[in-house]
Amino acid sequence: MKPALLVVDIQNAWLGNSPELKASVEKRMDVMNEAISWFRKSGYPIVVISHEDLKRSVTPGTDAFEFTQAVQIEEDDVRVTKHYPNSFNKTGLESILREKGCDTVLIVGLSASGCALATCLGAEDYDFRSMLVKGGVASHDENHVRFAEEICETIGLDEFDVKLR
Repeated sequence: MKPALLVVDIQNAWLGNSPELKASVEKRMDVMNEAISWFRKSGYPIVVISHEDLKRSVTPGTDAFEFTQAVQIEEDDVRVTKHYPNSFNKTGLESILREKGCDTVLIVGLSASGCALATCLGAEDYDFRSMLVKGGVASHDENHVRFAEEICETIGLDEFDVKLR
């Protein structure tokens, strides 16, 4: 197994619209950053995925498009811009992952009832094994987090060394 971490849509635009979503992200930020740190130390790919929305002026170069500063991504992390909930849909994500030899994706970010969930389910259409990082996917509604973690395969940070090496 060669995993990649997908860090999905933790952008200023989405956090500013919902106090509940912002609180959910803050509650899970340590898990998200620990996953990023583990992938970085292990030499596995990290892909930062951003949602562009022209109607809402969420476009590259705007503050709305940027990730919140609390997320420990780096300038040299691979970047993908998407226009649909599933990060694989009409992007170069599949090619990037194949080029890096990846066959598995782990997902942190937003949201448990939106793009993170769509990406987790959609990855299988491209023959990737997919998992949500337990406690690493946020939503404006905690019931959505529980639902996503029930229907998708999950992996806890404590399992990374055993299951991903």
